[in-house]
Amino acid sequence: MVWRQLSRYVGALEESGEMLRIVDPVDVELEAGCFADRLVKRGGPAVKFEQPRLPDGSISQFPLLMNLFGTRERTNRALGVDDPKEIGERMVALMKPDVGGILKAPWTGLGLAKQGLTMAPRKVSRGACQQIVMEIPDVTRLPIPKTWPEDAGPFMTLPLVVTADPDTGVHNMGIYRSQVYGPDEVGLHWQAHKHGADHADATTGRMPVAICLGGPPEVMFSAIAPLPNNLSEYEFAGLLGGKRLSIVKCQTCDLWVPAECDVLIEGYTVPGETRMEGPFGDHFGYYSLAEPYPVMHITRITHRKDAMIPMTIVGMPPMEDGYLGEAITDAFLPTLQFQHRDVADLYLPLESGFHNLAIVASKQRYPRQARKTALGLLGAGQMMFQKVIVAVDEGHPVKDLEALLDALDYRVHIPHDLVFLRGMVADTIAHAAPWENIHDKLIIDATTPPDNDPHSGQPPQLGCPDSLEVSASAVSGVIQARMLRSSMLVVTTNIEGAPKPEGSMEEVSEEGAARQREVIDEICRGIWSLEAAQNLRWLFITDDDVYLASEDWRRRLLWQLFCRFDVGRDLHFDDSGGRLAWDATAPIPSNEGPLPVRRWPGVTLHDAEVAERVDAWLAEGGY
Repeated sequence: MVWRQLSRYVGALEESGEMLRIVDPVDVELEAGCFADRLVKRGGPAVKFEQPRLPDGSISQFPLLMNLFGTRERTNRALGVDDPKEIGERMVALMKPDVGGILKAPWTGLGLAKQGLTMAPRKVSRGACQQIVMEIPDVTRLPIPKTWPEDAGPFMTLPLVVTADPDTGVHNMGIYRSQVYGPDEVGLHWQAHKHGADHADATTGRMPVAICLGGPPEVMFSAIAPLPNNLSEYEFAGLLGGKRLSIVKCQTCDLWVPAECDVLIEGYTVPGETRMEGPFGDHFGYYSLAEPYPVMHITRITHRKDAMIPMTIVGMPPMEDGYLGEAITDAFLPTLQFQHRDVADLYLPLESGFHNLAIVASKQRYPRQARKTALGLLGAGQMMFQKVIVAVDEGHPVKDLEALLDALDYRVHIPHDLVFLRGMVADTIAHAAPWENIHDKLIIDATTPPDNDPHSGQPPQLGCPDSLEVSASAVSGVIQARMLRSSMLVVTTNIEGAPKPEGSMEEVSEEGAARQREVIDEICRGIWSLEAAQNLRWLFITDDDVYLASEDWRRRLLWQLFCRFDVGRDLHFDDSGGRLAWDATAPIPSNEGPLPVRRWPGVTLHDAEVAERVDAWLAEGGY
């Protein structure tokens, strides 16, 4: 199914009962985002707020859509596929056509030729996005949510931001969150690694910028896809939709944008002009704190007659962006395998925020082939942001996290199978990194060594008795303990003076940080000294805001273990080097430890009164 425009997709969701319509007024500040969060966490439907209430109490003329892609099935439906891998297979067919087969039977190449032709965007003189011109451009009249209590204001979370290379004119479209400062000014959160920032750095005068809201799902997906430099988002959208993408020229700047988007915001940036942007509840489940980013000055706003405004919510996973991220991983796996032939499979768990953990199944014909595969992936597009890569055997089910624990338990010899990469590229929002954009990385080789590897044929590693769980619980500082596998134990603790989920900690406390390091060291030594812990190879330590007997404790634990720790700062070995402690407690800001701890952000938590009101509404409606 090719949607062509957003309203068709929304209509299809309504017909199949996958769209919850809320006709009562709902506040765009805190309330709408809470609805969306609750629905996505429960695998619920998309939601259409027909009367979104703006901060001034008025009702926006535009419906607000959220949770459009909040399940795997809905994401696949939006993309018009049964499995996202179909998209990658189409791309590989274009990248490496069967030339021999086509020469023998030329008609077999017609399908490929047709697909290739759909990729060229088509310029049109009029676009649906320009049907109505807002008399006085005022972005505050759009239903733009403020999701979390500590957010600095409303943020556009699905803006398709269009810029152009000042030298070549080649357009780029990416999703960079946009904070609303006022009627005609918004922020542009493009990080240093993004094309938008690259274009801005290369521009000497005013740089034209356009923000598109809504449009066909395939256009929105193309904006977040990790495309190679020689494939534009407009070309990819044509490939997804099976039809050339219509683009129209902006009215006040020299940019071409998708003609079928719902709202078009035109403007420009001024070189060197920035404004504090944030805090913002981000997709790691923490607030990214305020930093200076470029300002977009709005010159015109136009929209469709029937415009709807889609927004998303990011925060503690699982979230809607997680399902989009999983679809991207699956869609681009065939092309990744085309470029990295050793990759058998790949999974980025949404619970870890995607950039914190990758599980890669690798061919292993010769010694350490999997390590080479992992190193190669760290140079592949946005895979450069990965903090931890676990390499597993070729036939390993990468999406089975229980199988991952088995591989870590049985196959990893500490420290021989751990590879550290010091001072590498980090995501800008990686709050645990000791420096902005820089952190260490870890490759864990959990593969079976081939016969010609010096580590092949080693006897099985022994584990610990179940009694360790009880004895570890009695160690000073431990609140709860639970065995994950025979060599793996997780314990919770409570560090006095450490950051709490409900608030950020920006002031340095050297005394508190030193005490925290002492507590972690005492817990490690106390557990490692237990007779039952002789064969304990993995010790995970985290805060007690995860309850190890709760229904979703594994999902919560995975989030804490990978979003709270830094490879260079928070991994500790015992005196023998054969046992590892993984410290995932929220660290106290410090400059005097082994590595710095920057200001520590709070966790994205809803306002209690708003959450109670939303929960009551959903319960009454059977959600």
